[in-house]
Amino acid sequence: MTSKLCLTILSVTILAIAPLRAAQDDTVLLNTLGYTTGQSVLLTHMAVGTLADAYVGKAYKSDQATTFITTYINITKGMKDQMKKLVDADILTKNDSQFVQSTVDVLDLVLKESRDLEGYIESGKKSDAEAYDNSRKKALKEIKALLSIKD
Repeated sequence: MTSKLCLTILSVTILAIAPLRAAQDDTVLLNTLGYTTGQSVLLTHMAVGTLADAYVGKAYKSDQATTFITTYINITKGMKDQMKKLVDADILTKNDSQFVQSTVDVLDLVLKESRDLEGYIESGKKSDAEAYDNSRKKALKEIKALLSIKD
């Protein structure tokens, strides 16, 4: 009888602790994914800016710069689509879902910035360069807000 009672108590304890352990594991996983997602958004923005500087400095010809910017656009679109699927799956907590949706919104700004640079590379027009610069500034402002980066 004592062994049955001990086994029952042990089983209940293990079953009670298992969800807590899973929740802690999810927290670590979600925090890690949040940091890597933020890093990806920031580094893509920086890569687009570096490409713009390199193109203006004549380090790349327009066909080379177009290849790079197209790659950045496609990868950013893919990331945005996956993040949107995560929000739509409705498996996240409210706070996590809000962060992912905010990330999707910021990715839209990075895409606009990238497309504006693509437009400038294609046209060479000052107005397109200004559009890119405005998009760049807006994207950076929102990236800083998303990642809590202080000036």
